[in-house]
Amino acid sequence: MTLLAIDTATEVLALALCRDGSVLAEASIDAGRSHLELLLPQVQRMLDENGMSITDVRGLAVGVGPGTFSGLRVGIATARALSQALEAPLAGFSTLEALALELTRNDPANTSPVVMPLIDAKRGQVFAQLFRKSGAGDVTAISGILCLDPEDLVRGLPEITTEPVRAGGNGAISYRDRLAGSAQLELLDAEQPANQVRASWHLRAIHDGISFEPRQLLSVIPVYVREPDADKTILLRKREPWLK
Repeated sequence: MTLLAIDTATEVLALALCRDGSVLAEASIDAGRSHLELLLPQVQRMLDENGMSITDVRGLAVGVGPGTFSGLRVGIATARALSQALEAPLAGFSTLEALALELTRNDPANTSPVVMPLIDAKRGQVFAQLFRKSGAGDVTAISGILCLDPEDLVRGLPEITTEPVRAGGNGAISYRDRLAGSAQLELLDAEQPANQVRASWHLRAIHDGISFEPRQLLSVIPVYVREPDADKTILLRKREPWLK
């Protein structure tokens, strides 16, 4: 069974192609704000390089965030459209959990029992969630999804766990200077690949025996956490019409 995984929650366009449990190809492309222009051409390129066509894809997994609003909409809308056109099953997977799994895999010395992926939420904030490592390289969430200023996150960490916490992701890079004062945090070096989302983790969401059902198109929804910047601006202008 050939599966395609997509994540557009961050500035990185992450793709993975899998057949019968083996990852054939992966891509992590710094797309910035160009997910819409790059996504389908990159999918086609990956298929071409493996001698396949889009009709060979029999299942799709997509990152549901949290992350950038426009990026999430592009990835999820594309995955829904492909699922419907191909009548291939569709499943969503947490972008934060994918980052947590990568942080766990990237810690062979097992220095920290708890990992915390951080995604840049803009407005000076991060999306974060704490996970405890479990057997066979898996993770279990020990907090909900947080959206906080880095300083508030650091202050609140001991209320969730007093153990060392391994942290990474683009949020850890963007706000490193505001996080570095915490003795509890082990921040991944900025150049480490584990700071980027790997779409291959999303393939866990597709299990044997899953079949296409139209309701899957509506059950896979983005995790926004807070209102979009654009919506906030529209509401503000309605209340304060003189603002430009």
